[in-house]
Amino acid sequence: MSSTQDYAPPPPVATATVIAALFLGVVAIMMTGLQPVLLGGLVEENRLTEATLGRLAWVEAAALAVAAAIGPRLLRLVPARRTVASACFVLALANAEVYLTHEPSLLFASRTVAGLIEGLLLATVNIATTRARHPERLNAAFLMLAAIPQTIAAYALPAVVIPRFGADSGFAILCALAVAAIFVSFRLGPEIQDPPRRASGTRVWTPAVFLGVCGVVLQTAANGAAWEYQARIGQNLHFSGDVVGAAIAADLVFQILGTFAVAWVAWRMPFKTMLLASAVLQACIMLAMPLVHAPSAYIALCALFGMFWMGANPYQMSLLIELDQTRQVALLLASLQLLGFSVGPLICSFFVSPGNVAGAFRCAAAIALLAFALYFAAAFVSSLTPVARRALAMK
Repeated sequence: MSSTQDYAPPPPVATATVIAALFLGVVAIMMTGLQPVLLGGLVEENRLTEATLGRLAWVEAAALAVAAAIGPRLLRLVPARRTVASACFVLALANAEVYLTHEPSLLFASRTVAGLIEGLLLATVNIATTRARHPERLNAAFLMLAAIPQTIAAYALPAVVIPRFGADSGFAILCALAVAAIFVSFRLGPEIQDPPRRASGTRVWTPAVFLGVCGVVLQTAANGAAWEYQARIGQNLHFSGDVVGAAIAADLVFQILGTFAVAWVAWRMPFKTMLLASAVLQACIMLAMPLVHAPSAYIALCALFGMFWMGANPYQMSLLIELDQTRQVALLLASLQLLGFSVGPLICSFFVSPGNVAGAFRCAAAIALLAFALYFAAAFVSSLTPVARRALAMK
């Protein structure tokens, strides 16, 4: 069995391709940052129920995760620029479709199509990130860039735009971004289609990798559930729309601060320690969220949640790269995160009742603690001697 320790990743893609991929990635995950606001707006307009909100979020995020996983292979088989440009056109239509119907079944269909296209766009930034010299830093930079427009929109939509123009107006913003992405797609270089190199005989899916992957999925599932119901818990606690909008915006601002800190200096810190600490702290925040009574405490908890959520994501990439230095598993990181992001709201949606979503946060906290246990197990297995690892793998 060949070792992955001496494996050399392929050279990074060109700067122009990285910039284009970063923009396409921002467009791809814009909806994930606005789901609580936009889908919550549909609930307020009686177009969705609170339980259906979590399931609709799951459909789009699940489609996004699947497409992001198969996207790199698809882009190697077709002309990348024209395929991505065409996909952006379809995404614009899927976002515009929300204006045409109030039928939940058609909403599910349009968000499924949107998720598939968003996953293909996200695949471009996944390729660029995993081939970077310091992938955790580029991943943090991408998350920081993505959070900036999300922050602006998350505050402006519930406070100004939706009360005046309705929840559909938020999807118009997504439509405009998709149209802009059509033109950016033609800046992608041909190297985005280069296949990853793999050392002959390399074994990728070891027990440690499997444990680490499960930990990533579960931690993101907990975060996704708490994020989807963050606006609803504020409304359950009878906070005003301005307070809820400020809390979501504070969450996104601290996402920027958390990822900026990682990209600037914190990427040098021990990633295993940071992952373990983040899982525990996030569980504590989730348990505290339904118990607050002051708007300032609610906003503060949302801010801390955003900082630990996005600040931990680059360390997940560091974990997967250490466990599999061919970086093939790291290429799936976004898909794994989105899988968790979609499954979390689905699971926790069964613990909510009309006007009370506190159960979703308790469920999310339990999932975060389970992720802590899996991270610990992955660190333990990866620390075993090579002989012990081989013996464990043969069982």
